[in-house]
Amino acid sequence: MVLRLLKLEGEFIDEHICERYIELESRTETLKQDLGIVNSGVTTIDVDFEPSVTAKRKSKKRDPNEGLSDRYYLEISQAITSLHSSKDNDNSTTGFVLWSTTPFFIRWLLYDPEARPFRAGGYVGDVAIPPILSSSTAVVELGGGTSGILPIVLGNYVAAYICTDQKGLINGMKSNITRNLLQLNKRRCVSKSLQIDSSPNPADTKPTVNLETIPLDWENPHLDNLPEIQLASNCSTIYIVAMDVIYNDYLIDPFLETLSGLLQHFQSRNINIHCLIGVHMRAQEVVTDFLNKAMLQYNLPVHYIDCDAIRASRFSIYFI
Repeated sequence: MVLRLLKLEGEFIDEHICERYIELESRTETLKQDLGIVNSGVTTIDVDFEPSVTAKRKSKKRDPNEGLSDRYYLEISQAITSLHSSKDNDNSTTGFVLWSTTPFFIRWLLYDPEARPFRAGGYVGDVAIPPILSSSTAVVELGGGTSGILPIVLGNYVAAYICTDQKGLINGMKSNITRNLLQLNKRRCVSKSLQIDSSPNPADTKPTVNLETIPLDWENPHLDNLPEIQLASNCSTIYIVAMDVIYNDYLIDPFLETLSGLLQHFQSRNINIHCLIGVHMRAQEVVTDFLNKAMLQYNLPVHYIDCDAIRASRFSIYFI
């Protein structure tokens, strides 16, 4: 299958949802039937990212900038006891562990041949896709959790990465990023929040990535008061990335309000901005409510990314 972008509007929302859940039902024997925690039995997880044999075979004419030869090996600490706590982080605890949507998204983006338009830029139908893996791109992540794997891996390819979540999760996020900083090896990392010296080394010719971790409360975001957000304003393209943040009705409006605020913040500065939102397909009514509100209440132009790898998974990825 060639990757397609299917614009969701009107009755097609229900058609899309129905089709995805029928697909999931048909794959019950091959897909895990769990909530999506990568490993709930350990406090330390080894996460590896490398191209599959299939991806190598499909990429005979390989562009060295596509990242198909890149490999990353991360050790992630997670807090299982905090996940089940009724006291930690005001009882908002899902961010203390690693969920499977994020590793799936990384592998798809870096290695899947069908994801090339998002790696290198181009058109899908009549929709222009700016490259996310680019020295002119900044990423703003919403709901990053403590794992820190997206800023480490994608930080190798972008000019700025701003990873946000609730205040109670930031220390764990910082710890995991610092632990795996050697895997951010294609760029020289500078960071105020991580206290990484910004003084350049004359012998280091690698480009720079500004990587910041900052608290951002969706119910009280104050976007204009976040100086780190201005880092992204130096880039020609910004991607807002959010993985597995839609899992109950309560979070939908705060998330969409924050997302809309960020879009307006950067659009008012004439910056090209897009969103990639990964959803683990759990409760059908939650996903339906999210898509309906995004399009009908917040007027967001939502496209479903349709390709073989996503159809064969428990996930959907939406492009705005």
